[in-house]
Amino acid sequence: VTVALIVTICISLLHGQGFAPAGQIPEKCFDCLCEAASECDEAAECFNKGPGQYLCGPYHISYEYWKDSGKPGENPDDPLDFEKCLNSRPCAEAAIKGYMQKWGNDCDGDMKIDCFDWARIHKGGPRSCNDTWILNTDFWARFSHCYTI
Repeated sequence: VTVALIVTICISLLHGQGFAPAGQIPEKCFDCLCEAASECDEAAECFNKGPGQYLCGPYHISYEYWKDSGKPGENPDDPLDFEKCLNSRPCAEAAIKGYMQKWGNDCDGDMKIDCFDWARIHKGGPRSCNDTWILNTDFWARFSHCYTI
C-alpha cells in the first residue's frame, strides 16, 4: 500500500511538471510524426538510406529502433517480422510507444516531455535528441508545421 501511494504521488508530481507518460502519446503527435517522416505515405516500404539506416513504413523506423521498442508484432523472433510490423501503422505506433517509454526525456530543456521531445528522439535517437542539427531537417520542418497548426 505504501509503495502504491509513493508511486501515485510521484506520477502526480511528474504529470504536474508536464511529464506525460510515453504510453499516452496523443493521436495528433502520431499523425505529425508520420507526416514528418514520410508525408504519411502508408504505402511506404522499407528502404536503405545508408549504413545502419534500413528504414521501414510510414514512420521510417529502423530495426534497432524496433528492437529497442520491445519488438512489437506477432512473431518478434522472425527477422522479417519487423518489416511487417513497421509497414503497419498500428504496429509501428506500438513500436514508437515502446521506444519512448524506454528513451523518453526532455530534449529541449523546457521541463516537460511532450511531442516535441518525442519528435526529436524519433529523428535523432535518445543520445542526439538535443542536437541542433535536427531543427534543420525536412523532418523537423514538416513536423513543426503539422504540430503547431
